Amino acid sequence: MERYYAPELMAIVIARDLVDGEVGMSGASSEVPVAASLLAQRTHAPNLTLLTSAGYVNPKPKSLFHSSCEYRFIRGAEAVLGFYDVFENSERGLDFMFYGGAQVDRYGNVNLTYIGGEWKRPQFRAPGVANVSMMMTCRRMYLYPMSHTQQTFVERVDFVSLPGYLGGGASRRTAGITTPGPRLCVSPLAVSDFEEHTGRMRLVSVHAWSSVEEIVANTGFDLLLPPEVPITEPPTLEELHVLRNEIDTNGILRRGRHSEETTNRA
Repeated sequence: MERYYAPELMAIVIARDLVDGEVGMSGASSEVPVAASLLAQRTHAPNLTLLTSAGYVNPKPKSLFHSSCEYRFIRGAEAVLGFYDVFENSERGLDFMFYGGAQVDRYGNVNLTYIGGEWKRPQFRAPGVANVSMMMTCRRMYLYPMSHTQQTFVERVDFVSLPGYLGGGASRRTAGITTPGPRLCVSPLAVSDFEEHTGRMRLVSVHAWSSVEEIVANTGFDLLLPPEVPITEPPTLEELHVLRNEIDTNGILRRGRHSEETTNRA
């Protein structure tokens, strides 16, 4: 098996879950979600529609960029929408949306606003989120925090920029949010979903270079742990070939943890 890296696997895991014919959107800092969407289009979902936050519809870049607002995404795009039209189109409802996160808690609530202090005088000002309204209309949310530490996976987020399952149970629906909460949380160490009754984050699989013990030690709350946790399904040769030769030709995703690292998995 060829060596593969954490961001590559994150993109591939998300791509596998995207469905042909659906419409979704990526935010600004979105190399993993954009790669996932383009990979899905080139493998099993040719009729999937990707809208970037800059208004590019189904861009066909020759390489990957750190931001989906990169002007070179206009090359090959099927259409370019104005910023007003981006939000206007989202009101019809999106099938999927992607969010990173400075902090994520056990219920999938995401903080992209500030850490420490209070919102008027924060210790750290995060980039914020411009498309919170789209979370209210999309049918699936994918979370992709780019680090898996106790500083990112916290007991309680300092600010709820994007509501997940709020306090768990029926609290999301009680708050008047009728769309589903987050579907998956894909990190550099693991894949998690959310238990249907409690809304709590539940470990689904562990990446080849990690272990359940490492994930528990790097998570600031108690994850739901099934009796057996499998290894995340590795990329196929086709997935890696398409990702590296047609999408991420400049290697933006080839960094960080990789499949040839050893682990202390029991």
